[in-house]
Amino acid sequence: MFDELLFSPEPPAGDAAYAGGGACLPQALAWPRDAEGVPLTHLLAIPGSWFCPALKGSGYWVSLFIPYQPGEVAHYRRLRAREGACEAVVMGYLRAAAERHEAPAPLLERGSIRLLANADPDDDENLASKLDGVDAWLQSALSFPAGRRRLSIYGGDLDQALPAHKGILSDGMGYLFLDEDFAARTGAQLGGFFLQLG
Repeated sequence: MFDELLFSPEPPAGDAAYAGGGACLPQALAWPRDAEGVPLTHLLAIPGSWFCPALKGSGYWVSLFIPYQPGEVAHYRRLRAREGACEAVVMGYLRAAAERHEAPAPLLERGSIRLLANADPDDDENLASKLDGVDAWLQSALSFPAGRRRLSIYGGDLDQALPAHKGILSDGMGYLFLDEDFAARTGAQLGGFFLQLG
């Protein structure tokens, strides 16, 4: 049994996880940028309680930002693991009321992400999109210095939530890592995100 991520183009409820759209970052937190100063694209927003039940009702969220321009594929290379790092940014924050859009070409489309208990066995060959569970690598094993893998996201599943932006993760697998102490901090550098292509 494992917790499967179900992606849908249906608009998310106010407190539900979602793909695309903007991030409800407080104004005190700077929107993340790449090394050239270009604002990154918001890809996912997940309630912190998915990763730490003690955060339920706290308003703590985790968002993933990537270097992405619609119609281009250069970001695939920029999301590869290189010496334990890549150009994605993982942020934790107390959710603000207003949604911000600061990327040059934001993903205005928003799709929902839900958790579904899947009764099938989980093992190291299960490449489903999932929360925690058994590590299943599309290529070689990945590690992150201060944390562990918390989400696995299959590109084809993500396409279900963002049908106007298919191919953001190609046919690959994205792996979100969070630091063990992420819940005690806000801001950037709470983890990492890496893309593996088949």
